[in-house]
Amino acid sequence: MSTPPLSVNNIFQGYTPPEGVYDEFLLDSGQPRPQSKQFLDTVVKIGREEFEHRWQQAQRTVQANDFAYSGVITPKNQPRPWELDAIPFLISSAEWKTVSKALKQRAHLLNLILKDLYGKQTLLKQGDLPAELVYSHPGFLRGYHRDQLRNDCFLHFYAADLARSPNGNWWVLADRTEAASGIGFALENRILTSRMFPELFHQCNFERLAPFFIAAQESLRKLAPQSLENPRVVLLSHGPTSPNYFEDAYLARYLGYTLVEGGDLAVRKNQVMLKTLGGLIPVDVIFRRQNSRDCDSLELNASSRIGVSGLTQAARSGQVGIANALGSGLVESAAFMAFMPRLCKSLLGTELLMPGVASWWCGVPDQLNYVLKNLEKLTIYPTFRIRGRDNPSVESLNQMSPKKLAELIRSKPSDFAAQEKVIRSSMPVWRGQIQPAHLSLRAYAVISGDSYTVMQGALARTSPNLDPLEVSIRKGEGSKDAWILSDQPVEHVTLLKEQGRTISLKRSGSELPSRAADNIFWLGRQLERAEALARLLRSAVNRLSGETRSTSDLEVPVLLRCLADQGQIEPGYAIDKMRHQLPAIEHVLPTAVFDKSQSTSLRSIVDELFRLGSIVRDRISLDTWRIIRRIDKGFQPPRYGTTNLSDVLTITDDLITELAAFSGIVMESMTRTQAFRFLELGRRVERSLQIISLVKNSFVPMPEVPSPIFETVLEVADSLMTYRSRYLSNLQ
Repeated sequence: MSTPPLSVNNIFQGYTPPEGVYDEFLLDSGQPRPQSKQFLDTVVKIGREEFEHRWQQAQRTVQANDFAYSGVITPKNQPRPWELDAIPFLISSAEWKTVSKALKQRAHLLNLILKDLYGKQTLLKQGDLPAELVYSHPGFLRGYHRDQLRNDCFLHFYAADLARSPNGNWWVLADRTEAASGIGFALENRILTSRMFPELFHQCNFERLAPFFIAAQESLRKLAPQSLENPRVVLLSHGPTSPNYFEDAYLARYLGYTLVEGGDLAVRKNQVMLKTLGGLIPVDVIFRRQNSRDCDSLELNASSRIGVSGLTQAARSGQVGIANALGSGLVESAAFMAFMPRLCKSLLGTELLMPGVASWWCGVPDQLNYVLKNLEKLTIYPTFRIRGRDNPSVESLNQMSPKKLAELIRSKPSDFAAQEKVIRSSMPVWRGQIQPAHLSLRAYAVISGDSYTVMQGALARTSPNLDPLEVSIRKGEGSKDAWILSDQPVEHVTLLKEQGRTISLKRSGSELPSRAADNIFWLGRQLERAEALARLLRSAVNRLSGETRSTSDLEVPVLLRCLADQGQIEPGYAIDKMRHQLPAIEHVLPTAVFDKSQSTSLRSIVDELFRLGSIVRDRISLDTWRIIRRIDKGFQPPRYGTTNLSDVLTITDDLITELAAFSGIVMESMTRTQAFRFLELGRRVERSLQIISLVKNSFVPMPEVPSPIFETVLEVADSLMTYRSRYLSNLQ
């Protein structure tokens, strides 16, 4: 196979797709595919050096904004599990229309299946589906079953993992019906790649993502029980420990919804209420991102600590709309794939427009026999996998020896399903040089009237091998943007609504959720605590090093007592007689500053500051978040060598500067709502406690010349310049 025309600026020089696969970038002749040619020409035109520069800029943007698919428990758990690739996946509009038509059919079919299983259950009565597959599944919510359903739609958001086989045909690898994870990352990828190649976006007719999100907003609006024109919609997240939390916060901000956790909501008389500082406020629609079983600790899962007690009853009564409906994850099971062709004929009277990968459920004897005879050709999946639970991983199952795996399957056949191994298509990826990788797409659809609107884009996922893709999109893979090339000019669409009726002015600010107020209060405290300790450490280091070391006998004991009182060093350093029996403070202090094992160390305080900032990202501006991110990234010990006093001095100087920037942007830009008041309340409370500690530890027998101690106290309190402007050098 030949490669694209080579030149000094052609980064695709030497790219060779794997044998026996369909390559998305090159034809079999080695020439670029029609949809790839303009991108290739642009890359060659800008040159390798400029291409690398733009890609590095995009990576810096990822780091600055902390785009990541991971939880926010601690900053060390924040690395981005994949890298956004600089080379997008490109597909023609004509081909994507075919894909979209198939996705609409499949979403409609899955919605009908869910409606039947939670309603009249005709499919079970006719034998189109085995009853064991449904009733044994923990995702089937018996309490949600009703003969007469209020809800005609169970599946508002749908996602499908797609792959292209060597013959060029698309196949459905899996259906994602619980919560369509990855929508926010598809949007993020589009924003970043559009910045990398602005000339392409201006010259080419790329389909936009905005129509999908407009349809999503409209779908959620129509879900309101009372058909309100402007209903209150909340996005229900797992919380900051969830790997989806960034996406939840990102979507909530982009769509203009309130980000909530289970603890922010309560049910009163079958009405879901949002707990705010101003009292309980009715919620009309819940954009659910949690697993169904975790949503209600009263009826669904007593061990859940993230749900809303009584939510199932509120949904049954029709007092709140939920998207996706509770129990929608039932049909995500790989076992359902084995019955999809039959179900499509039964419910729609037609064939599937896009076939699913060949699947077998071991609960049927004939299918079990086939699976046991062909284990080495198949991928084994757990039938009743529930997201976020301790399920057997696909990887662990398929690493077992055929004999042990067969024994495991025979022990309980209904617990296992199998799928044919799919050779996914290939795409070039950029890792400092061009390399081939295997591709799959996660495509999205949202209910729109009687049909579905398919996103004109997708989350493209790449991996260097053909291992089966997990439900999660965290498994160490790469990510690409997906560009749909239209043959006609694309209309500019925005989420900003057209001017309608005059809105009523509001001066309220009491709709802040109580949990958010608490986190913002502690954010303020940690900010002030970090600044106070940084100033204290800087003053101590200045007097422990340099020319002032021999003349600082009065100030150093005061500063050491303050540091000991704040838990930065051992209490023995605050006692003159014990200090000389301990290791030299010059050696201990630099290590103590970055000691994560001590909850009172400055490093731990910065960690907590970052954690709280992550939790309230939907309540602070992007610029404010960037400062918090820079604080966390900048406050690190040197990578090489031993940390010394000079390193501490430099890092605390930088930390104080960043904290001052945070204070400035808060004072100038933050709206004076209750969020601002709680932030300021936390800061003022902590400032008072820090001043009390400083003054308390400054009480010493009056020396002959007390001015050095007075000057130190004023310096730590950041009041020295003010004092001198009023009283000059007369310290008393």
